[in-house]
Amino acid sequence: MLVGRALAARWPDLEIVYVTRVAAGDRDSTSPLTALVDKGAFTSDLSDALLAGDADAVVHSWKDLPLEGRAGTELAGTLERADPRDVLLMRRDVADAHPAALDVLSSSPRRTWLLQQALPGLLPWTVDEVRFAPVRGNIQTRLKRLVEGRGHALIVAKAALDRLLSFGEPFEQAAHDVRGVLDQCRWMVLPLREVPGAPAQGAVAIETAAGSPYAEYFRAISHQPTWDAVLKEREVLAAYGGGCHEALGATVLPRDFGRVVSVRGQSSQGRRDAGWSLLDTGAAPPAAAPRDVWPHPDDRHGAERRSLSIAAPPQDIGCFVARADAWPVEWQTSSDRLVWAAGVTTWRRLAARGIWVHGCADGLGDADRPPVDALAGRTVSWRRLTHRAAATEPDALATYEVTERLPNDLSTRTHFFWTSGSLFREAIARWPELRDRWHGSGPGRTWRTLRETLGDSPNIRVWLEYEDWYKNVTGASHTDTGTGLDLVKNSQESLP
Repeated sequence: MLVGRALAARWPDLEIVYVTRVAAGDRDSTSPLTALVDKGAFTSDLSDALLAGDADAVVHSWKDLPLEGRAGTELAGTLERADPRDVLLMRRDVADAHPAALDVLSSSPRRTWLLQQALPGLLPWTVDEVRFAPVRGNIQTRLKRLVEGRGHALIVAKAALDRLLSFGEPFEQAAHDVRGVLDQCRWMVLPLREVPGAPAQGAVAIETAAGSPYAEYFRAISHQPTWDAVLKEREVLAAYGGGCHEALGATVLPRDFGRVVSVRGQSSQGRRDAGWSLLDTGAAPPAAAPRDVWPHPDDRHGAERRSLSIAAPPQDIGCFVARADAWPVEWQTSSDRLVWAAGVTTWRRLAARGIWVHGCADGLGDADRPPVDALAGRTVSWRRLTHRAAATEPDALATYEVTERLPNDLSTRTHFFWTSGSLFREAIARWPELRDRWHGSGPGRTWRTLRETLGDSPNIRVWLEYEDWYKNVTGASHTDTGTGLDLVKNSQESLP
């Protein structure tokens, strides 16, 4: 019906008739996923309707489509993608009990492998073991299994929850049922850096018969950035053999500064990959000697931070936490306070202090509001916890102040990585000649400050990590494995 709504919005007089069928993979809700046919279990029955002339188009969850395609059919388009992340739902009684061993419901090899590594550090108590039990069925069935006590927690695609909660007619009862379970749970949106979604998760594919005249309708409503991202993710899936039983997560995020690629996989043949990369960012700066860059690795720990005496916002206000020490030690919070971290490191440090974190921006900045209104059941107002010099907008709340001294010889440096827009402005004011040097930063407010100050300069560039910048500029080695994914590097030339 999402596709039907998009068509009706473009062509209000178009007659649309819906035909429903249940795929074999959905009819069998008891067999484990590994026992099902590896390819097409959730799609082939629907594609048969095209070949039989019973439908003019079929809408699939794109992640279920085999790579090989189907003889006699073609993919004609896709809608703009929903959130590709996974959500952890945990019963409140379990979260209050802080069990050392956690039983999680999921039939996905990807989720099992990734969460055994990532989940303990994301929870606000010590978890020694994460165990998994299979669960099958639609969203409502899986939620029912959770509240029945068959597991402590459940992992589901955020896109599925968001769509059910927001769709409206004729899914009001389904939305009511989902909301009832969410009220009994605590939830967290898992970070894409450590838990990338299944390739194409959150995207729908529109399939037509080959040469169908109706294909043009679907091409007209297709969302090209989603199409490009999904094709890239399916390239990664092809490198793993194309099966749905591999422990592989791959997500491509289109951004105005480039495409962020997160890949984590372990194949049945023993292959392992872990990558967090940024593509399409333009030319890299020229190489420089370590003496010509700022900051050096040793310079990054010289800032002095002092907490401010500030009252916590009302409990119904969400807090976007720029860094862990932006959360005052004297603040008390309940698990119902929405907390969104700037990145995974901040998340883990807050969790170590006993704070339940609901998700993070994966270090990609705070330009977008945390997309959790559907999960929260309300429109959430947010406050960005940051330092005094950066608290220049109405949604900002200064919880600390920072003193960072610029070196007197800064004007002799040629390459800079900025983590503070206010510090960058101070440097430019003192040494205007720095405007023509090479500047980098992470995504977010500092990047926007660079662009606002220097305009469309070829001398500024986004980097996902300081370590990436330092290694690229100086050639120095570092231990970050997030940019060493040969699979992504080798495929850059083939990107559209």
